[in-house]
Parts: sequence; structure tokens; C-alpha cells
Amino acid sequence: MKFRSIFIFFVAITLFSCSSGNDKQKNVADEIKDTIIQKENFVRKDFFGERGKVVEHITCKSDDSQSYAMYLPSTYSVEKTFPLVIAFDPHGTGKLPVSMYTELSEKYGYIIVGSNNSKNGQTWKETKSISETLLNDVTIRLSVNMDRIYLLGFSGGARVANTLTMTNGAIAGVICCGAATPIAEIATPRNNYSFLGLIGNEDFNYTEMRKYDLVDIAGHNIKHSLITFDGKHEWPAKEIMEEAYWWLELNQMRKKSAIKNDTLLAKRFQPVVRQIETYQENKQLFETYQLCRKTIAFYDGLVDLSYCFSTFKSLQANAEVDKALKSEGMIWTKEENLKIYYYNGFQKENYSWWAKEISSLNQNIKTEKNKELVLLYKRILNYLSLAAYMQVSGNLQQKNIVASDYYCKLYTLIDPENSEAYYLTAELNAIKGKSVEAINSLNTAIKKGFSDKSRLQSDSVFNKIRNAKEFENIFSKIK
Repeated sequence: MKFRSIFIFFVAITLFSCSSGNDKQKNVADEIKDTIIQKENFVRKDFFGERGKVVEHITCKSDDSQSYAMYLPSTYSVEKTFPLVIAFDPHGTGKLPVSMYTELSEKYGYIIVGSNNSKNGQTWKETKSISETLLNDVTIRLSVNMDRIYLLGFSGGARVANTLTMTNGAIAGVICCGAATPIAEIATPRNNYSFLGLIGNEDFNYTEMRKYDLVDIAGHNIKHSLITFDGKHEWPAKEIMEEAYWWLELNQMRKKSAIKNDTLLAKRFQPVVRQIETYQENKQLFETYQLCRKTIAFYDGLVDLSYCFSTFKSLQANAEVDKALKSEGMIWTKEENLKIYYYNGFQKENYSWWAKEISSLNQNIKTEKNKELVLLYKRILNYLSLAAYMQVSGNLQQKNIVASDYYCKLYTLIDPENSEAYYLTAELNAIKGKSVEAINSLNTAIKKGFSDKSRLQSDSVFNKIRNAKEFENIFSKIK
């Protein structure tokens, strides 16, 4: 029973974080095109969807309670079809991924939309209904290439995107950022699609993503790869996401040789080969092994990979590579054990115990020589930050003031640079009627980077101090 409760706790944290064949898809696409007299013209300047600009709110025609953000490339027209990316943010902020990746969507000629309704905490039935309404609205109203519909998600939104892809044969591929494990158990998941994971090396879901790529989908008929980058649990920067767009382009070239661009392939492929050679010259064998593996997944069937294949094969039996893989497995185990250890701490330990533990983790980060262990300790701190956030927000919702007070202190101890810790502390102080303390906490939150004016304006817990001069001054400080 104890193990089960621990497992549920882990799943809750990671979920918070924040008829398939091609012929059938083609028939569906033809059927839709035949039944629509004319696609809505999103080019007219007097209409709400203008090319080359982010539109934050488009209401679904079949359900006016649902909406999405959208970006149409400047080349958009109803005379041809365009690839479509549907993005799922864990908080239902569709404009966030749409705004972040407009430049890429413009460069590669993609339509990108972001759901304003799908968010963490919903049932699979609710999520599925929201996604179906969104997909139907977009494909009916816009000129979409029905063979090139992709899903994109971050954190809980990535779990949504992956689950939807596994259950909908019309989806060509999925890009999962910061998480991958499906939100629902699928009895007969499909496997004829592409999967690309993106994960920061300080993300608390890092081991999950590595295992998903190396173990969970290995051996299935799923074209897959994983991109790791220096970062935490966050939407990847556009420079990282460009690799994902390129991945989609490569998969399409594999399907349709007529669009294969050898000049562009060589331009992108040759620098990768040079990087592999550099790793070899510097005797970075594990880095060589991993880059060869990724390069084969990206370029298989499109360029001459004989050098990559031979290098990869020679390293599969290499003692140094084998040692690195085993070391990684040991780190996975250590990380899971630490999570269980700290889970128990949330249940029974006091502030003094936590102060010592957090101090020890920070000291290990400063003094540990093993880079992978340093990253492990950073991931644990990020995991604890999210766990503390959940404890605070949950207890605030339940009006449990004593518990909220304790976990607010714990949150700022664990993650002292996180503006959210101080914003929630401000909410708690406002609830307790401590106006001065609430103002001070809000000022600290702003110093730490808080910038959500609309959230502050609509937060009812601050109603009693909203007219105070000090509160009004806070808005002038938000950048």
C-alpha cells in the first residue's frame, strides 16, 4: 500500500508538470475536402485570422466554450494545403507555444494552433472531447494537409499529445517535451507514427524520457529519437525546437522521395558528421555513441550513413560505452530512491530536517566532481520545487492555513529564486489579513521575475488590499 501511494504521488506530480493506415487517412482527407464548399479565407484583413500574426482566441464553431490560438504562415492560401501542428500547454495557454514557435512555423510553412482548453487535471474523456472538437474545427476551416497533422505538448500537455497520437490514426507524429508517459492506459495503442522527445538535463522527468526512448518504445514500429539540452522543466527554446521541425521534414522526405532535397540534406548532415569526428578525436566515446544513434534515427534512408553505422556498431561493444550506460542505469536507480526518500520526508519531517537536506543537496551540487551526479541533484531540487508548489496550491485551495504556511516556507527554502513561491506566499498573507506582508511578498515575487499582470488583476484574494496605494504601485514595477 505504501508503494502504491508513493507511485500515485509521483504520477500526480508528473501529470501536473505541469484506424490508421495512410490509405485510410487519404480517404478521410478527400472526403472532408469534398464536403466543404470553401475553406474560410483567413487572409482577408477584416477577418480575425490574419496571416503572419498570432491570433490568441479563435472560438470553435461547434462549441463556443472552446477556443485556440493560431498562427498562419505568410504564405498561407486556400489554394494548397499546409502541415498542421496542434500544441497542448499544461495550463491551457495556447498562445504560449504558438508565440514561441511562430518563426519556425513561418520558416517551414506550418500552421500552428494551441488549445486554450486542454490543461492538467482533466479526465481522459474530457481531454479527448476537447481535442476532437479542436481538430475538427481546424481541419474543416483551414487548408490542412491531412497526411501531415502533428501534435506537440509540454509536461502534462505532452502526455495528452502522446496519448492522442497513440489512439488516432490521423496523427502522423508527436513531439513530447518534458514528459511522455500517456495519461491513460491504452489497450491497443497504434505504433505507425513518429515520436520525438525533447528534455532538459535538469528536468525532473529526465530519466522518464530516457527510459521511454531507450526501453518503452524500442522494438516497436515507431520512428523515434530523443533530444536533450541544457535546461529545466520548460518549453524548449526555438533553437532547440527547430530540430523537431527538421525531424518532421525528414520524416516527410522518407515518405515522399519526390520532395527530397539533397542539397539541404547535405547542408544539415555534414556538420553533424564533423561533430562526430570531433568527439572521436577527443576520445569522447559515449558522446560519439549517442550522436551516432540520434543521427541514424534522423537521417536513415535519406543520406549515406555507412560511417555512422560502422562507428555506432564498433562502439556497441566498447567497454567505456558499456560502463557509461551502466553508470546511467545506476543514476536512474539513485534518483528514484531519492524521490522515495523525499516523498517520505513530505509526510513526516519538520522544517529543520528539510533545511539540512536542502543545504546538503546544494553543497553536493557545488562540490561533486561527477557531472552526471550534479545534474541528478539539480533534478531532485527541481522535483522538490514542484512537489512543494503542489502542496502549497492544494492546501490554499482547501483553506488549510497552517499547512499552507508550512509549505510556503518550505517552497522558498527549496527554490528561493522562484517567483511563484513568493506569489503564493503573498496569497497566503492576504488570506490571513496580513496586508503589509502580502505587499512585501508580491514585491519579492516581482524581483524574482513575476510578470503576469492579468493574473494579479484577477486574483480575488487581493480584493481587500487592491485599492491600497502600495498595491497599485506594484503594477508599475512589473515589466
